[in-house]
Amino acid sequence: MFERDNVDAEKFWADREQKKGGKIRFFTFATLIGRSSPTGRSGDSAVNLGGLLYIIDGTITFEDFEKDNWLYKVMNRKRSYEKTEFDLKMDDIAEIKLISKNAALNCISGILPDTDTKPLGGLSLLFTQKVSQLRLKSGHSIFFEIMKVKEFDTIMNS
Repeated sequence: MFERDNVDAEKFWADREQKKGGKIRFFTFATLIGRSSPTGRSGDSAVNLGGLLYIIDGTITFEDFEKDNWLYKVMNRKRSYEKTEFDLKMDDIAEIKLISKNAALNCISGILPDTDTKPLGGLSLLFTQKVSQLRLKSGHSIFFEIMKVKEFDTIMNS
């Protein structure tokens, strides 16, 4: 079983490298929290969508996968799945900072401009849910909970 999983994983990453035209530099599990609006008004609603975040050749990609929901199966309901996949060029990112999840949700809902978020520091790093804010040059932010956030920061700052 593990051998097949390794083969499937190798095929998955080889397919992504061929599709994106480069070698994978980094990957991790991440949860897409949502995005702010460039106008400062309410953006998308918070989505809390789990998936993979990976970097190939200067491009960050987020990709989710269809989940096998046992509750829908028990209730014999069909749920339509719409894949979420998008790319961000690393050069299009103006700033990356670790902020509180509450601040991210306030940005998404339009309560707080994404330029007014404060980076976490001190004790708040220990006691607050952490979200990475990727503020784009285009005027909005995308918010992720990133499993390997330290490694992600290292790659982004190298």
